[in-house]
Amino acid sequence: MLQKYASFVVNNAAQVNSIENGLRTLTYVLPGRFADAELASEAIYTLLSFVGVYHDKLLAQAAASGLLVDKQGQPLKLDPTPFNRYHGQMAHTSDVYRVSALALSAVQYAEKLIEMVVAKRLGDSRRWQVVTWIEITKIVLRLALLKASGQRMVTGAVVPEREVDPGALGSAGRRAESEPVALDTGAQWKGGRSRLSFTSVREILQQAEGNADLGAFVANSPQNAERVAPVSALMHRLSALGLTGELLFILRPLVYVLGMRKLGANNWRAWALSLLMELASRQMLSTELRVPRTLERDELARRKWLFVYYLLRAPFFGRFTEERLTRAAKWCSNKPVISLLGSLIQDYQPLWKQYYFYTAGS
Repeated sequence: MLQKYASFVVNNAAQVNSIENGLRTLTYVLPGRFADAELASEAIYTLLSFVGVYHDKLLAQAAASGLLVDKQGQPLKLDPTPFNRYHGQMAHTSDVYRVSALALSAVQYAEKLIEMVVAKRLGDSRRWQVVTWIEITKIVLRLALLKASGQRMVTGAVVPEREVDPGALGSAGRRAESEPVALDTGAQWKGGRSRLSFTSVREILQQAEGNADLGAFVANSPQNAERVAPVSALMHRLSALGLTGELLFILRPLVYVLGMRKLGANNWRAWALSLLMELASRQMLSTELRVPRTLERDELARRKWLFVYYLLRAPFFGRFTEERLTRAAKWCSNKPVISLLGSLIQDYQPLWKQYYFYTAGS
């Protein structure tokens, strides 16, 4: 049964992707539409996240086996991004990294749904206990990733992203059903130490029908340094300063949760302490990573956007942000094109106030 489902996904990748995107869009507009709509929305989103990871794995395996073709009927060739190279190789070489990455992703996918269910079934006091344990679990998993990676930054997402664009696929099903396709290992060679794949000289000559100019090939195929660099070189190994900054960032959510539980959700000290820890973390990492590599630059940019969540957390939200957002939503509601934005703001405001993980940024 599972094999039939895998074949169906591979042979109908574009249609499956359209269904995923449609359902994911639905989850954004469901909150506020009926009783417990936010619970239904989060349940669908969580399920889609888990299913999406499985579909990504199926498509990647099919592409690696030569079962996917492009619009011209040629075998689809993947060019892994630095992000996918890094996390894929780390998971391949370390069981601790692989298990921790999958567990952390699972917790991140399900945390909002778990908080909602506990709040509705068991009450607010038990909800904060569960939130605390979720944050503790995420800290343990991130520390395991930090150690397994050799003291390198832990990115927000820790599993490879989808590399196959279903919209660019041709009739993969017909090829997969009509003929078994094996990998042409003669077209490439793989380094024994770096495990990187390169086009072989024989393949170059065959493609050019014996008239290949190797100098022109090299000149026309510039290699990005990060595409050919060892995976360990895609991120800097953190020294004491950077490691302290990374630990501050990892521990910050738990400090914030414990502060709110002890001092109250509307106490400024928990909010300010979390903000100071995040600012200190950013300063330390920016000082250490003066010339960040692509993955580090992307992660620092992502963490920069997390500061927006401080505008949506108590007590800042109730004191400054809520009234302005309400006015903005009312103004948008009278405009023909952006009225949906106003409706979404109104629907999500109660969720930002009521549930921790909607604005946690952890």
